[in-house]
Parts: sequence; C-alpha cells; structure tokens
Amino acid sequence: MSSYDALCQRVQKIINQPKAQSEKCAEIQRQPDDNTDDWARMLSDLGTIENVDLIPLDDSAEQVRVRWNPEAAM
Repeated sequence: MSSYDALCQRVQKIINQPKAQSEKCAEIQRQPDDNTDDWARMLSDLGTIENVDLIPLDDSAEQVRVRWNPEAAM
C-alpha cells in the first residue's frame, strides 16, 4: 500500500465514524509522518468532490474541517 493510500484510508476512517456521519462534518489533521505531497494531493482530491467543503483551521492547512451535504447532490 502506498503512503497516499494509507493516508486516504486513515482519513476515510475518520469521515466514516458515526459522529462525523451524523454531523456531516469531520476534522482531519496531517500527522508528522504524512508526506506533504500526499497531504496536498488528498486535499486536492477531496476538493473536487461535489458538495464537499474544506475549511482550513490553521494557516498551513494541516488541520482541516471537511463538511459535506449529500442532500444538495440530489
């Protein structure tokens, strides 16, 4: 598994937690062992998904709130 795939899998677990699903919101944070290019690519990929908003919580975008609105997609 590539470092990018491992990062995406970790973020997916956070987003799929029951609390995040009920709130349609999750906070993700870059970990020290996450490759910076992988992190940037993952944020870019998330940003292309319709009805998903990324809100940086710090100046370096290493902590980000992910919000989604599945009803808006219908």
